[in-house]
Amino acid sequence: MTAIIQIHDACTDVLIGSKNLKPADNFSEAPTEKAFTVSAADVASEGGSDPVFGTVTWKTLISGDKTNSSEFVLGIAEFGPGGTLNPHVHAPAEFYLGLTGSGVVTIDGVAHEITPGVAVYVPGNAEHGTVAGPEGLRFAYGFAEAAFTGIEYVFSSMVA
Repeated sequence: MTAIIQIHDACTDVLIGSKNLKPADNFSEAPTEKAFTVSAADVASEGGSDPVFGTVTWKTLISGDKTNSSEFVLGIAEFGPGGTLNPHVHAPAEFYLGLTGSGVVTIDGVAHEITPGVAVYVPGNAEHGTVAGPEGLRFAYGFAEAAFTGIEYVFSSMVA
């Protein structure tokens, strides 16, 4: 038997143990109804060859254009030693979570070290870029957007 517990706070009421929860307010669509898994080992790397982006490669694991989801984007960025993601901006906020290696994420001119277990919040429209340390860098990235392909990147080198 599932007990139903009601929690009250200043923002919302939540019924734990009930499937009649209020929908998330960051999307107009209903959430994905079916659970799924994605293995990074099964996803092809992208990037690494366009000098505008830098040397970074990435694997987008969850994205509405690739998976049956529409609530968020999740992927893994990978850098070789001294690898780069050139300075750029995009409208949605983003997060990074360090997985392996180390590096520096510069956000609006301020350097932030990223190492395993360190989370970095990048505000929307903030200029940011990354340089990996001598052992390279891997981090998870995410956006509260429906699909990665809908995020417009504007690289600082493209702005004259």
